[in-house]
Amino acid sequence: MNITPSLEKVWTDSGADDRFTTFFAMMRRHWRISAAIFCICVVTSLLLAFLLPSYWEVEIEVMPVSKNNGVNISSVLAGGLGAIGGSIGALLGHSSDNEDEALAVLRSRELFDTYATEQNLLPVLYESKWDAVNHRWAVSPSRIPTLRQAYKLFNRIRDIDLDRRSGIVTMTITWKDRAQAAKWAQGLIALTNGQLRQKALHQAEDNMRFLSDEMHRAGSSDAPNALTNALANSYNRELQSYMFAKGQPEFAFQVIDQPTIPDARERVFPNRPLFAVLGVILGLGLGAGATWLAERRQRRALQPARLYP
Repeated sequence: MNITPSLEKVWTDSGADDRFTTFFAMMRRHWRISAAIFCICVVTSLLLAFLLPSYWEVEIEVMPVSKNNGVNISSVLAGGLGAIGGSIGALLGHSSDNEDEALAVLRSRELFDTYATEQNLLPVLYESKWDAVNHRWAVSPSRIPTLRQAYKLFNRIRDIDLDRRSGIVTMTITWKDRAQAAKWAQGLIALTNGQLRQKALHQAEDNMRFLSDEMHRAGSSDAPNALTNALANSYNRELQSYMFAKGQPEFAFQVIDQPTIPDARERVFPNRPLFAVLGVILGLGLGAGATWLAERRQRRALQPARLYP
């Protein structure tokens, strides 16, 4: 035997109001639940917006310095001057335009390892694991961050973008200390310039030493005049390259726009208005869902159980 309930059917009764009216009536009946959930969501989003650490973006714009230090004598030396000419052509016959090399060095783990070691960046990047009072790690030795881990973390902090059309490289550092981010941007560019400059100086010194020895041998033998002239021209070009590197601090990158410390209102995270809007939207959605569940539970509680013979 079935007992037919005489309850009001909220959603299916043909005489009921439209769904919006019914929905608002349901919200009024359970307004305490929806209001509590709405307030919790809004307050939580605002607390997160004000308690989470703020991050800012610092940008530095640089232009790779194009250098054509190569000595175009490979065609001359390849014209039958023997093994010496071939070796010199292989050494000096390539253009040393190092734009791609400069970008690769700027992105490299070796450059970061050098800079992180010089500036002691690991305690800064992993501040929560560092005991600033005792100047030691506050975690077990197995959990002490490594340079490899710090490099992966820093790749999420730093972004390098190359505009192929203009050739301008923009490096962006997103960090919670604005002044520190600007210092890092300047320091990484300066270290890249310094490393590539020293490399160019050493290469030019080695090449000049090699060319000087070859000119000495050519001068003491009956070598063709073409080889002697090529060696002299090559030596002069290497000397020019050496002098350029010696007197050019911005060897790989020329700074177009120095990084500036952004204003406090220019934070990129957290976006407080966005957090507030998301809190309101989430509160309304969860409040409506909780109200619907409460209404459904109440209807089930009021519905008589079926009796079976």
